[in-house]
Amino acid sequence: MGNNRNLIVLGVVLVVLVGAYLLTQDRRPELDETGGFEELVETELSTDDVYTLEVSLGGDPEQGFTVVQRDDEWFVSSHYDAPANLNKIRTLLGNLETVSGEPRSDDAGVLDAYALDDSSAYHVRILGEGGDPMLELLIGERSGQGCFVRRPGSNRVLLADHNFLSDFGVWGDERPAPKASSWIDLVAFEVERDEVRTIEIRGDEQTVVMTKEFVETEAAPADTMNAAGPEVQDPNAYEWRVTAPSDFVASKTRADGVLNAITNVRARDVVGDALEEDLGLGDDARSVVVTLADGTSHTLYFGETLGDDDSLLYFRVEDEALVWSLPEYVANNVFKTEDDLRAES
Repeated sequence: MGNNRNLIVLGVVLVVLVGAYLLTQDRRPELDETGGFEELVETELSTDDVYTLEVSLGGDPEQGFTVVQRDDEWFVSSHYDAPANLNKIRTLLGNLETVSGEPRSDDAGVLDAYALDDSSAYHVRILGEGGDPMLELLIGERSGQGCFVRRPGSNRVLLADHNFLSDFGVWGDERPAPKASSWIDLVAFEVERDEVRTIEIRGDEQTVVMTKEFVETEAAPADTMNAAGPEVQDPNAYEWRVTAPSDFVASKTRADGVLNAITNVRARDVVGDALEEDLGLGDDARSVVVTLADGTSHTLYFGETLGDDDSLLYFRVEDEALVWSLPEYVANNVFKTEDDLRAES
């Protein structure tokens, strides 16, 4: 009697387990095992032919960015028309051109399991001249070294052999809106180092003027016929003289530190395209005037720290509309007093 009762209990448990297994299987995406790979893109994607690139979460323009080409130049139009990172654009277009996908499912009911329903997928949309559509692709979850994708209007899920999420700066399990900053050319100011002749540092307490003075060097012996060619100035044969407030030869290492900091200024992000008074970027702001060999000069303004991050400050270049966020250490490397520039005795 006891054995029969045990058998009945075991039978009931077995039925429950089998039922639970079948229910679980119904919720899983049914894999397409037909094999084979499909090309994702059937057209050439060249920066000569592409005029608009849109990347967004859920197809919402407010949750992404737009890059456009105008007169052979690229801009992040959704982010104050900041200059775009052309290498980043070319890399994405190249990945789209060469990637292929392996079929995984045609079931509309399981698109959310791949993060490929319209609201959770990343939407990539590429337009040609005149707004002609060239490509639209939805990007889902990552899988191994690739990610799941599908085309709009189709329920066919493909496993792409490239992880487009890494192109968008998405690395974890969360799916944030793609940031525009990685698609911006963040060089806020750049000049040739050898072209700089004068640096005027207008700090809070004093103005320091550094002037590059070239040092005469012995001419190299002629190679042929004892006929020397035209004398060429060695761009590295110079010293820095501080001419204000005092007059002395500066430490070349310390002065070159200022030069290096000011000739290639890389920002963290673009934060605006119009000057606001409360940013500390007015004419009385800390500034640096860089004068070049051809007599042209550029004034760089360093403003207040950002309210939500005191490691960053506002920055702009005279006569340019963009306002950048800049690491404060850049300003620390630039704003030196005359005592900071003296050679160690």
